[in-house]
Amino acid sequence: MTSLSPKWDDAVRHTAKECERLGLRFTMNNTPGWATAGGPWIEPSNAMRNLTVSRTDVTGGNAINQLLSLPAFTKESWRDYKEVAVLAFPTPLDDTGLPLVPQSIKSNIATEWESYLAGDAKESMQLLPTSADKPHWVEVTFTDPVMLRSVEMPSINSFNHGQCYEPGVTVSIQAVLPNGQLKDILRADMPQSNWQDDKPITLACSEVAGVNKYRISIVNKYNMALSSLRLFSAARKNSWESEAGWTLRSIQRSGQSPAQSSKAFIAPRHILDISDKMDENGNLNWVAPSGNWTILRMGHVNTGARNGPAPAEGTGWEANKFSKSGPDAHFAGYIGRLVDQKGPLAGGLLDGMLLDSWECHTQTWTASMEDEFSRVANYELRKWLPAMFGYVIGDHETTARFLYDWRRTVNDLVTHNFYGRMTDLAHEKGLYVTYETAAGDVFPADILEYFKFADVPMAEFWLPMSDGFVGSLNFKPIKPTASAARMYGKPRVAAESFTDMSLTWDEHLEDLKEAANINSIEGVSHFVFHTYTHNPQTPFLAPGSSFGAGIGTPFVRGQTWWNYVPDFQDYLARCSFMLERGKPVSDVLWYLGDEINHKPDQHAPFPAGFKYDYCNPDVLLNRLKVENGLLVTPEGISYRVLWLPDVPYMLPETLEKIQTLVRDGATVVGNPPRGLATLRGGDAAKRRFNDVVKGLWGKGSSKEQKIGKGYVLSGMSLEEAFSVLKIAPDVIGGDALWSHRQIEGADWYFISAPKGRGFKGTLDFRSSGDVQLWDPMTGRSMPVESNKNGDRTTVKIDLARAGSCFIVFRKKDQDHVSPEFKQKMTVETLPIEGRWMLAFPTGWGAPAALPLTDLKPWKDLDIAPEGKAFSGTATYTTTFDIKKIDLEEHYILDLGNVDMAAAVSVNGEKPYKLWATPYCIDITDWIKEGVNTLSIEVTSTWFNRLVYDAGQAEDKRKTWTVAGPDKNSPLRKSGLLGPVVLQIQKRE
Repeated sequence: MTSLSPKWDDAVRHTAKECERLGLRFTMNNTPGWATAGGPWIEPSNAMRNLTVSRTDVTGGNAINQLLSLPAFTKESWRDYKEVAVLAFPTPLDDTGLPLVPQSIKSNIATEWESYLAGDAKESMQLLPTSADKPHWVEVTFTDPVMLRSVEMPSINSFNHGQCYEPGVTVSIQAVLPNGQLKDILRADMPQSNWQDDKPITLACSEVAGVNKYRISIVNKYNMALSSLRLFSAARKNSWESEAGWTLRSIQRSGQSPAQSSKAFIAPRHILDISDKMDENGNLNWVAPSGNWTILRMGHVNTGARNGPAPAEGTGWEANKFSKSGPDAHFAGYIGRLVDQKGPLAGGLLDGMLLDSWECHTQTWTASMEDEFSRVANYELRKWLPAMFGYVIGDHETTARFLYDWRRTVNDLVTHNFYGRMTDLAHEKGLYVTYETAAGDVFPADILEYFKFADVPMAEFWLPMSDGFVGSLNFKPIKPTASAARMYGKPRVAAESFTDMSLTWDEHLEDLKEAANINSIEGVSHFVFHTYTHNPQTPFLAPGSSFGAGIGTPFVRGQTWWNYVPDFQDYLARCSFMLERGKPVSDVLWYLGDEINHKPDQHAPFPAGFKYDYCNPDVLLNRLKVENGLLVTPEGISYRVLWLPDVPYMLPETLEKIQTLVRDGATVVGNPPRGLATLRGGDAAKRRFNDVVKGLWGKGSSKEQKIGKGYVLSGMSLEEAFSVLKIAPDVIGGDALWSHRQIEGADWYFISAPKGRGFKGTLDFRSSGDVQLWDPMTGRSMPVESNKNGDRTTVKIDLARAGSCFIVFRKKDQDHVSPEFKQKMTVETLPIEGRWMLAFPTGWGAPAALPLTDLKPWKDLDIAPEGKAFSGTATYTTTFDIKKIDLEEHYILDLGNVDMAAAVSVNGEKPYKLWATPYCIDITDWIKEGVNTLSIEVTSTWFNRLVYDAGQAEDKRKTWTVAGPDKNSPLRKSGLLGPVVLQIQKRE
């Protein structure tokens, strides 16, 4: 079926009508494919655009008649090259634009270094992990003394893609003095980048005179690829590629203020706009003043980014993200056409629009960019454009302040002209809007602000959970999205959920539950499954089509555990209900600063027992006030402390708002900023900045300042500040994971076992009242062992791996009082052993009935190889005898180890499903005195059968899917493994 054809339209309408019939909401992605927003309706002129530049060096003192070369990326017609400006400035000291070429090279890495230093190596060298006492190093020697002012390395993402958010690389650059001593000129920890980072990183070094030898050392925690290492005598802004918005990386601070001669910089007053001296063919006719001059011809081009993956007929340029013309054309070309009065989804058949993954890299220009910059920054852009290519204008700090104003403009445009406009267009058609992470995740903009237009902010989490790559919190964070939802009054936090990078068909519901728990603690309240794939044919070979060849958790109707999905969804629904009611409780509002930086490290040290949310300048300025000494959002979410952990450069307006909040009674913890973040406002802004810093922190001699009704604490850790402020932890005890919500008259904590293990211990809560444990697996509530101590309560909790519960506190003056907790004591344990009968379904090479005297994995049974590889549901049957039933006793059936799910029936009762540890069930109401019949239907994953079929001729296979495990994979344990016991319990 051809995408966008009449038949395709008819299929989409049929889907919508089916949703209407079944009472389902119908949401479509905003574009063909999943990324990002584009299609064949986008013209090159309305596509994402990037600046591009060519450099020409001339000697002045005479007329220059010369053809200026076209900038890079202009040859293809679809690039749609447009001129921006031609600027000239005196060539800075030692700036040839070319890398240095050493006379000799030494290294403890055996390779041909010349090509790497030239930047034209054909393949990357591979560096094994090392330590600070045994670094990788290269030493370069030049014939004559030379200034090394900047070092260019390849993109951080290229070092090790899986660790791009946690690179673990430290680079040290040292000058070798004539006496042989080493002098540090830079030591830089590589900043976190992003998985679409494709730009080099430039490091700025302090000058050392009279040196002709330098040593560069690298310490890498993980495997590292290095494709180039270029050295320059020219001065360049430290990490300019990210500060100018060409990629997203954390601000690299160690090289921000190198000691360098001002002669290596461009004086702003010497930058000349000679655009009118070049004709339409690129010929420059200009009388250049004496001296050496550098001329930059700058234009903008279509970036070449396309939406995808999509069929050819649905593929086109990515829409302009800086101008409303982009989303206008894009919405009209796709969703707008579908929901139009004559479209297939007319009449309200479509409920929502999704903006999925941002996979179109970055954008740096739009036709109105100079006007937009003037609007946001309040000064002219043009003479500062060389800084977009790394040149230092004025000095490093001045250049950094301009680049902040640039990022602020970029943030304003992508937030309002793309996300805001797409949302407006959707709302005009009655559609709700949800979108996934982009800014501050892969795009260089404010990590929170763009979410203010979403009806449902959305993050994502992947499997398997890991310390690196997509399974880690730094690669796929939840906290920024959850914080945005809270800061902008959005009650729901969605997540693309269970996106598995290693599709095996051995996915266990318990593992999915554990991932759901951990990410719920981070803030997720609504799970969007990745992925359900439509398998319309009937009958069909199971498990059927999955999403792609190796990605996603296959929530498909051909799954062995498909009948357990409703139970899994019930669990998630109960959790979601509780996590979307009331208001979250966090003590700390973590201010991200004014510089539009990358997200903080998601494993950054933070005092145990406390929670935080992030806050950005927009929220600080427009959505916070003080009530009763607390910082409060318009929706009533409150915080005790505003924390400033990393704010070396700030804006006068944000400082003034902080000062107002403090005077009204807020408490701020943090040190004063060192300088102004912006060029906007000139000297007046500097005076405002100095006045507020002095007003909030004084001379810096006191760690505690009382200002109006509030306080400013500095020169201490956050933990020390809590002690000074006498703020007790919300939760104390053990390593259980937790989050806290409340309404008037009640508090509840979602408690989860930590990753990979259970939790058994006592938690001390900063809450009191009538205490209950609510079990989201069953929907039941029950009393729990607890002790009250003033306004705190200790509760004993026992959770298996992937276990969770809600601990609910209700105020004493409410009508409801929980039953008194009574401890259960196991008085007897009866093993259920002897003869079992195991029954397999026919047609899979396993016996219809197999007597067992002991329980073992199916792969270890004495049956045919095909039977050993059985996947699906098999039934175990046995009997057990109860001589006498005591009405005061409870009978708990414990199945022991099960792989992976079981449905238990006693004496013909309706089966009860168990799909996660502990595989226990209270069968008190089912048993009888005498002989009881126990039936257990055990369901495995598809893994073993797919391994078996992979080794068979295609016409002999009984399964089919897009991709499965290798035929040589060892079979995995499946079945009822036990031991099965009956625990008889009595309340004390």
